Amino acid sequence: AAGAPPAGATRKAGVDDLLKEMSKPEKLSTMSKTSADWDLFKSKNADAELKEQLETSAAGNEAYLVKKDFLDRVDRRRFELEKAERDRERAQRGK
Repeated sequence: AAGAPPAGATRKAGVDDLLKEMSKPEKLSTMSKTSADWDLFKSKNADAELKEQLETSAAGNEAYLVKKDFLDRVDRRRFELEKAERDRERAQRGK
């Protein structure tokens, strides 16, 4: 046991390694960074006009999800009308 380190030395090295690992800066994902930047921008430019504009865009006709939902409903309605027409034609041919 002449070349073996003392029992406490291994434990101390493990704690030191752990502290080094914990002190490293946290890596940010692109989404986290973008979200933080957007929140900072909104807080710095927090005037009534910007808030109103953001709310209008989020809930109005300019919003992507609103448009997508509308287009999905239109597509579904067209499909249902075309299906009803095909069903009518089949029923007439079957008579």
